[in-house]
Amino acid sequence: MKRVAFVVLWLTIAAECFYVAFALLVLHLTWGHLMQPLIFVVLFGALAATRGKIRWIAAFLRVVIGAEFVLSVADRFGLLGPAGHGVSWGDFSHFVSYTRQVNAFLPASFAPLLAVLATIFETALGITLILGIRVEYVARGAAVLLCVFGTAMTLSGLIESQLFYAVFVLAAGAWVVSMADATWVSLDSLLWCRRPQTA
Repeated sequence: MKRVAFVVLWLTIAAECFYVAFALLVLHLTWGHLMQPLIFVVLFGALAATRGKIRWIAAFLRVVIGAEFVLSVADRFGLLGPAGHGVSWGDFSHFVSYTRQVNAFLPASFAPLLAVLATIFETALGITLILGIRVEYVARGAAVLLCVFGTAMTLSGLIESQLFYAVFVLAAGAWVVSMADATWVSLDSLLWCRRPQTA
């Protein structure tokens, strides 16, 4: 299963590289506009190239995925700035509208509930990933949630948005992190060190 996870990660990185090249050459976007997907390609490329064997890289990316969730939640509550000022949403009503777009294949009335559920899951996963609590299971949960987000975006025709946010790279990266030792500087490692040794 680990080999499959790395193959999937390499494929998502390749797709992301193709998107960046297309965005630069055809859509004429600037390097600055593409900074987020480029950073994720480099970071998760390092995870793939080292096959998850360097503990601090896996742990750092555990925190990166967690921070992505937390920052996304902060944005929808206006903590990163108001709507229209260099943020994705700026308030919860804009996030609900975006949730409606992402889930265009569902009735519009589902959007508020889905927005609340996404916020709850992203907050819980983000905080536990950053703190390093039950990393293996939480990282798997993050991979599943990100796959759900990416699939919904693709089905709703938001393929460029999905690529811009590198959703499937994050999902595949979370899957690999769940199989690597990403417990460096984590509550998991602290609690493991404090457990009494059995004879």
